[in-house]
Amino acid sequence: MNAAQVRAKARRAMKRREEEVEQEEIEGGEINLIPYLDIVTNLMLFLLASITSGLILGQLNTMLPDRGPPQAAMADQDPAEDPNDKPLQLVISVTKTEIVVWSVTGMEGTLQAPRATIPRLGQEKDGAPRYHYAQLNQVLHEIASRRWNGKLRKLPTFQAVLQPDGSIPYATIIAVMDAMRCKLPAADATAASAATAASAASAASADEGCLIPTDQAEIAQAENPVDEENRLYDPARAPYDPDRFALFHDILFSSGFE
Repeated sequence: MNAAQVRAKARRAMKRREEEVEQEEIEGGEINLIPYLDIVTNLMLFLLASITSGLILGQLNTMLPDRGPPQAAMADQDPAEDPNDKPLQLVISVTKTEIVVWSVTGMEGTLQAPRATIPRLGQEKDGAPRYHYAQLNQVLHEIASRRWNGKLRKLPTFQAVLQPDGSIPYATIIAVMDAMRCKLPAADATAASAATAASAASAASADEGCLIPTDQAEIAQAENPVDEENRLYDPARAPYDPDRFALFHDILFSSGFE
């Protein structure tokens, strides 16, 4: 018997076996479910992939939200709380041409309708811009007086954000901080340059500068809420005096003005 005869005999044997299996399935009433399971499995994988892609591509919003103006309603979330007990989130934005005073809460103006704009007066010999620092100081003094004069002013309300343009030099930023921290003496209100205003305000702070609020235990437990020697006072007991106490000394810095 040659190889061709062997292969033919094997094929005939396999065909007979397949016929016998089919006959046994028919007689036994059993169905081969393996092909059907393969089809169902493929369909399930296809449906799962379709649903997952639909969730990711169809329902996930990847668009950036539009920038909107600050909402004044943020400051009135709790009607029972006194608005003056909440931080104003006051922002002092220093641009190349002016200083803009506004608040994120909208309680003291917004970026679109600011509380005040302080003009640029010129520049120093070194090219640093010079602004009307006395006017900035007067605006902040008016805000503090109107809201807290004679009242107990909470510590969070002393915070303000300084948002300078990236090109503003350090000397100008120091002068703006001095105008934010304390009420400037009358002699400094007409200072003509940033250096003069900064040095005068720094000297005043060293000699007769305003008192800084603190929650230190030593001040809170002392009989007198005002510590003249260390230039500190307890805001929980001493009524606020804008002429003696700090205006907005707790200064935070932003990344810059847009």
